[in-house]
Order: sequence, then C-alpha cells, then structure tokens
Amino acid sequence: MSLGGLGNTIQVLSAIFSNGGGAGLKREIIIEGPTGKLILPVTPAKYTVGDGQKNKVVDITQVGEALVFGMPKARTLSFSGFFPSLTHDYPFVVGDYTDPTACVEKLTEWKAARKAVRVIITDSPVNMMCGIMEFSYWEQDGSRDIYYTLNFTEYKELNVPMANNDKPIDDKTGLKVRPVDLDQKIKEEQTNVNKGKALFQKACDVMDVAKKAYGDYNHWRRVVKSNNLKSLVINNAGKIRKWVIKN
Repeated sequence: MSLGGLGNTIQVLSAIFSNGGGAGLKREIIIEGPTGKLILPVTPAKYTVGDGQKNKVVDITQVGEALVFGMPKARTLSFSGFFPSLTHDYPFVVGDYTDPTACVEKLTEWKAARKAVRVIITDSPVNMMCGIMEFSYWEQDGSRDIYYTLNFTEYKELNVPMANNDKPIDDKTGLKVRPVDLDQKIKEEQTNVNKGKALFQKACDVMDVAKKAYGDYNHWRRVVKSNNLKSLVINNAGKIRKWVIKN
C-alpha cells in the first residue's frame, strides 16, 4: 500500500526519531544513472572499497627482492542488500519505497546502457563515477523481497583535451573529430607519395633509354649526362622520345 506524500513524511519523521530526536537522517546509498537516480530502499549493513596499486616485487642479483611502485588500479566498490516487497511494512526503509521489480529493471537498464553511474554513500568518503560490473539478484524464503549484489569499478574519463582542438566528440566513435591540420598533413603525405611515383616512372624511362641505346641499364649515367639532367629530377619529361644519345 502506498501513502504517497504522507508515507514519505512518515518515513522521514521515523528516521529522525530513531536517531535520537534530530541527530540526522540514516545513511543512504544513492545511484545516479543516465535516466535518473535510485536511493536504495534499505541501506546495506556493509560496503567494501578496494583501492589497489600495481606494485611489483622484482629480484635483483646480489641484492634480493625489491619493490617497484606502479600506478594505482581503478577502485572497486561492492555491497549486498535487498529490495523490500511492498507487502511488508519495514520500519527501516530510508530510500525509494518502490516495487522491487522496478528497482531491478532500472539497474539492469543502466548496466545495459554501458554508461557510467555515480554512487554516493552519505556520511562517507564514497562519491565515485563507476561502471556496473556485475548485478546479481535472487529471491529467497518466500518473502517476495529481492536480494541483490552489486559490484562497481571506478570510471575515469579518457578524453584528454588536445592543444587547439575544440572539435566535438563523434557520437559513433566517442573520440574527438580529427583536427583540420592533421587532415592537411595526410593530404601532403599523399602528394609526396604521388610525386615519388612520378619520379620513379621518370627514372624507369631513363633506364629504358640506356638499355635501348647502350644495351645495358648500367649506362643510365651516360643518358643523364648527355641530357643535362641533375639527380634524375627530370623536368623535360615531354621530350622523353627525343633523348640525346652520345657514344
């Protein structure tokens, strides 16, 4: 049975009185997702934060083992609890008193969206952008309550701003649009490739003339010298059929 605004007011007053007449509300766990937020109806009795670091122990000759400090790992967060059925009137509900199936559907939707969520545990140091790594849920003892376990891993933004790059992020790739100067550089590289191909073709023409005139490709220098060419940079390619052949 839902009492609407009256029910919410009763829950708040109950939380205040249960804390000694105004010492503060009970701790809440708030999960802010892409389409809204969820305050867990019942705050888990325990949460665990893992904060590791990729340190390594190496073996050094004539010294022994030594510790090499590495970079920090992504933090992890995990807790277990249950979504109470609306058929019960639990006095310890502090969050969104809604149908447990709706809570499961919301968390499943956020996990499938592959987007980060923010997890806040009030009156604690936990305020993290995370990815939902695992969401397991089940029923037991016929109470209609849905029990669950949630595992999160810290999410870090990897889009590092580039100098003089104010381009928007591509929705398909998630990366910034390529700067114009990089496109220009690619065009220049392609132009250089085309020039190289043209130069190669001209060099082949010189070799071909040497073979026909002297019977050996190795005489290409005589062709270059006879036609006043420098470093095979042939600028008079239109005269390719009018080579000067000297004995």
